[in-house]
Parts: sequence; structure tokens; C-alpha cells
Amino acid sequence: MNINQEQLTIFKTVIETGSFSAAARQLGKVPSAVSMSIANLEIDLNLTLFQRVGREPIPTPQAVILYEKTEQLLNLSPKKIKKAI
Repeated sequence: MNINQEQLTIFKTVIETGSFSAAARQLGKVPSAVSMSIANLEIDLNLTLFQRVGREPIPTPQAVILYEKTEQLLNLSPKKIKKAI
């Protein structure tokens, strides 16, 4: 598991903006970087966080739970993030 604060920030922004491209614009990244970060987070967590149907990603129930904990996780050190998840 190699989860970092950047992945969590990107994940949080995707949830809040409703799309990978809007999150990329807000974060000053290219959409492919946001998509790759989310894909890697899903691999690291062994979860599907978004259903990719149509134009907008739809958060899964697991994504909603992770989102609820994201603020707490972002305030932790990288070592503590790994233990918390």
C-alpha cells in the first residue's frame, strides 16, 4: 500500500467537483494525471472508488466512506495514513 496525501487530495477534489477534468483544472493538473492517480489509489486500496459510466464518475459506497474520512487522513503524517487505511 503506497497511499499518499496527493492521492487523497486528488480523490477529495474529484468527489467535490464531480469529474476528473474539473478536478484537474482546479488542481492545475492534466486530466490524465488525475485519472492515473485515482486508478493507483484504487489499486493500492484494492477497491473500486468510481463507476465509470457515461461522462461523470459515480462514487461507489466505498468512495463515500473514504471521502468522509479524507479530511482526517490529510492531517496525518504519511506513515499514519498507511496505518489508518
